[in-house]
Amino acid sequence: MKNVRNQHLINALGQRVRNLRLQKKLSMERLAELSDIDYRQVSYVELGQTDASISTLSALCKGLEISLAELMDADELK
Repeated sequence: MKNVRNQHLINALGQRVRNLRLQKKLSMERLAELSDIDYRQVSYVELGQTDASISTLSALCKGLEISLAELMDADELK
């Protein structure tokens, strides 16, 4: 079975989460609270250290008050 992990996309998504968090002037800890996930998970996503599940991404979107479609904006993930 071929590995489909795309590190470039994982890194770009992490940077997108970080940029959105900073735009909203949220700390990692506060985003974690709003998302109902552990702050370390936010860190792992932002640093591109994890291939985040759809559930984690959905939780982050809740915390950022954006849609999953907005998070996954293809132009922003280049």
